[in-house]
Amino acid sequence: MAKHPSIRDQLERDAWRNHALFAQRRARIAARHGSSSLRWQDRALLILAIVLVLLLIVRVETARAEPGTAPFWGIEAAEPGGSRSVALNTDFVVQVTGLAARVQVTQRFRNDGAAWKEAVYRFPLPQGAAVDRLRIETGGRVIEGEIREREEARRAYQQARSAGQLASLVEQQRPNQFETRLANIGPGEEVQVQIGFLATVDYRDGSFSLQLPLTFTPRWESADAGADNSRAGTAWPDEAPHPILSPGGDIDDHYLTVEVMLHSVTELVSIESRFHDIDIQPEPGGYRILLTDPDARSDRVFDLGWTPEFGTAPAASLTTWDGGDAVYALLMLAPPLAEAIAPQPREVVFVIDTSGSMEGTSIRQAKSALRQGLDHLDPQDRFNLVRFDSDAELLFPAAVQPSPYYLAQATDFINDLHASGGTDMAPALDLAMGLARHAGLLRQIVFITDGSVGNEQELLLGIGEKLDDSRLFTVAIGSAPNAWFMRKAAEVGRGSYHHIGKQDEVEERMTALWARIENPAVQNLQVDWGMEAEYYPEIIPDLYAGDPLWLYARLPFEPQEVTLTGELDSRYWQAVSRVSPLAGGEGLATLWARRRVEALEDSRIFGVDAAEVRRQVLDLALEFGLLTPYTSLVAVDRTPTRPPAEDLDSEGVPSLLPAGSALSAGFSATATGWPLQLTLALLSLFVATGMLLYLPPSRAQLAGGARRPGAAFSP
Repeated sequence: MAKHPSIRDQLERDAWRNHALFAQRRARIAARHGSSSLRWQDRALLILAIVLVLLLIVRVETARAEPGTAPFWGIEAAEPGGSRSVALNTDFVVQVTGLAARVQVTQRFRNDGAAWKEAVYRFPLPQGAAVDRLRIETGGRVIEGEIREREEARRAYQQARSAGQLASLVEQQRPNQFETRLANIGPGEEVQVQIGFLATVDYRDGSFSLQLPLTFTPRWESADAGADNSRAGTAWPDEAPHPILSPGGDIDDHYLTVEVMLHSVTELVSIESRFHDIDIQPEPGGYRILLTDPDARSDRVFDLGWTPEFGTAPAASLTTWDGGDAVYALLMLAPPLAEAIAPQPREVVFVIDTSGSMEGTSIRQAKSALRQGLDHLDPQDRFNLVRFDSDAELLFPAAVQPSPYYLAQATDFINDLHASGGTDMAPALDLAMGLARHAGLLRQIVFITDGSVGNEQELLLGIGEKLDDSRLFTVAIGSAPNAWFMRKAAEVGRGSYHHIGKQDEVEERMTALWARIENPAVQNLQVDWGMEAEYYPEIIPDLYAGDPLWLYARLPFEPQEVTLTGELDSRYWQAVSRVSPLAGGEGLATLWARRRVEALEDSRIFGVDAAEVRRQVLDLALEFGLLTPYTSLVAVDRTPTRPPAEDLDSEGVPSLLPAGSALSAGFSATATGWPLQLTLALLSLFVATGMLLYLPPSRAQLAGGARRPGAAFSP
């Protein structure tokens, strides 16, 4: 019985009959190529495209783990079933009195695995924090830490670790990066580690603020950073590896609680937290502030600000504490009001970071800040722009007037900026500092970046050597910038540091900055303490409207008043500060010692003998009980807990990536940007697929396809 053609066969027969020329052309192509499937070049291209796409998928799926970056970290391991063997949550308890804050950080480590564990965790601290306390609680036992010389503390920790004793070691890796190691956490055991430090309360534009960084922005390292840091005389005796970072969306730890007791002798008109929802409870002598979100994570800066009643903030504040052998003082220098200062022509050089770590919200914030900066230029000013990632680019050969023509070019330049590549700051800073000068203009370099670098000391050395009489202002972008580097760069550059954490505050923050720096500084500042004094910073930077300075001093006896003098608009300027009735407390001695340690460490950058610096810092740290690059906090339980036959695994506990970071998808932000990686992979796949679709048909296809039109098809 004859078989009837299927609908598919009928359609194909009609196609060949209605398009005979096409059928003949396909037959000729087949005759030329003979038997043909995918050529080896096409197969290779298709395989390459598939591999790129698979690598991209694997990169996303494994974003949480960043294993084996440095053996000193331990490993990022997982137990069968997917649960991590060490969990971490953090609680902050803060007591704010006057201009100092006593902070206690409690980190809870829990071993969910079946093996004994050593936890390794890196954490950030505020600029200038003085770490001086360590306490461990577990199983009803309490162990207090003590400051020892670094190598001695390490030996004690390693001995306790090997002997199966519960032990903890806290070391400083960088000026604003510290590390906790906790050995011999038993299966199912939870351990609390409390670290105490002192921090300084900031004051600006009539308001006080306290910032507690809770995670890191990943840093970029140049290929020769190690050699450069060695040349600069790094103050860190060991290699300082970067923290492990993890996105926070798929984990059940890194929870955060914050409790602040704000002591105040005056009424406050406002208390606000910029990045967290808070509950404010009035109490006798002040206010208690708590986080309201029970699911808050340690993925952004905690930034608390408060403003006293109008007129209650003094022009200058002097707080003291009598330590017996000496008096310690904290002097806040409040500048004159902006209305009292006449504008001065300036040369403004904007430097913007367009590296991969600025991807997403950060680059949008930076571009918005640049546009606003152009709007604040006066006709008598000059300006220029520099952008950098793996290389640097200067917009104009020399600074130009802010005419409509040049402003239009600058706006186009800003609009075309996108984030990709490494973070090589040195060439950009060299370009900005090396521009030809305009006589009679005060040069101000506005440096906009997240500070994600590891060669901080190389950069600071370059700024100190090449800045000359220019001023450097740093603008930190993002939820977790490298605050230490940004502050220190501004300090060396005799400017000021500013932070923009959210897109909706760009206008407010940058307006305050432009209003501040367009007014001339109070220059040639001097302080008369009324006696011999050892104070820091030793070289007092300029004073700008709305931007105070802080001086820490050790004096032989209690001062009655302190007099500040300088030049404002080429005229003599003076301010007087008397001792505040609010006592500073013994923390002032610790804060002064911390500033002296910083000054000694900074002196190595500029060639001071490293051995002498180490000796002085070590003596000071042991006297005041401070954590430094040469001392550590160590606590050891005298009773062994881990049986000798049991092995000890080391585990790195990751910090969270900054909230809103483009890196949370797992792409490298300091090399080729992930959008470009994705585009290249998809383009390769598209080309390979297109070549496959348009290749000549195979012999088998032609044997059935180049038939006489109208011939029947057999199933």
